[in-house]
Amino acid sequence: MPYRWTTLYMPACAGPGRGRARRRAFDDGAAARPGGSMKRGHVTMAGCLLAGLGLVLPAMAWELEREASRIELIGTADGREAVTRVEAFDVELEGDPDDPTDGSLVLTLDSASITSGSAMVDEMLHGRNWFDVASHPEIVFRSTAIHAPAPGELRVDGELEVLGETYPLEVPVGWERDGERVRAEGRLSLDRTDFDVGRGAWRSEGTVKHEVHVDFAFELVAP
Repeated sequence: MPYRWTTLYMPACAGPGRGRARRRAFDDGAAARPGGSMKRGHVTMAGCLLAGLGLVLPAMAWELEREASRIELIGTADGREAVTRVEAFDVELEGDPDDPTDGSLVLTLDSASITSGSAMVDEMLHGRNWFDVASHPEIVFRSTAIHAPAPGELRVDGELEVLGETYPLEVPVGWERDGERVRAEGRLSLDRTDFDVGRGAWRSEGTVKHEVHVDFAFELVAP
């Protein structure tokens, strides 16, 4: 079962000359007790150990099944459907498997992995007028809240960071759990110009339409 550990740094445990106030609290407490004769160092160490045990908390982290997951960007170019894939991405999802609304999500896309299957088109997509991968190697979505408006449905509110700017974004997600596995999928329709994607001559809809559909499916294993 995968875990991520969160620890709290305790100045009183950091050695001589640090955390005096915290040490004093432990020492005063020992002196106030009947028969409180523990040595100063022993009291401080005991306090640090107890505090450390109490402040190391497991945060459950889901595991992404990469082979069963996908992200596709579907647009229209020259009057035909154009499908672009994101081949490298990572999903960091933490929370209670029985209550996803209590969790958090970070989705990171490798901009250089966006591919149409055509070297010529990919060179254009990776250039300054589109995803500018040299200056902005990642596209990141971070959740700020997760809602469950109906069984099997989630609404993820968050912020999308693309081309150095951050935009609010709401993502509808279908959510299905089967034992220890979860499938999250959905489609999001966006106007690429709202995110300044497709600059210069590509700003118009003469060749590439503004509307882009983001299709995604993630297979995750619960902790």
